[in-house]
Amino acid sequence: MALAERPSLAWDVADLVAQQLLVVPNPLAAWNSDTFWVSVWDSDPGQVLVSLHVPRESADPFIQLKIGFAVTEESPKLQAERIVAAVRRPHPLNGAVVCAGYRECAEAFGYIWPSSLEE
Repeated sequence: MALAERPSLAWDVADLVAQQLLVVPNPLAAWNSDTFWVSVWDSDPGQVLVSLHVPRESADPFIQLKIGFAVTEESPKLQAERIVAAVRRPHPLNGAVVCAGYRECAEAFGYIWPSSLEE
């Protein structure tokens, strides 16, 4: 997928989310996860996408989750705070889909293994 064009309200929100999630100490450490990326894709430029490694990136087995958040007319700062609060909640993360990793790990965390990842 290609990245959506900048500048945009969605990118303003995504940048603020990334600033809040890609810091030390890790704001997702309470549930042993790491942020993988935060982006806006041209296929849906009205949504901020967040990808997470669960458990931490160095763990094996792991899953990579992707979740989208609709961008609204509220201030980018408020939207970023709402998104960060949502991804800080423990599993299962409502609306998240598995996009990589290991089936057994996905099932252990209560996620459905997508048919698109079948071998």
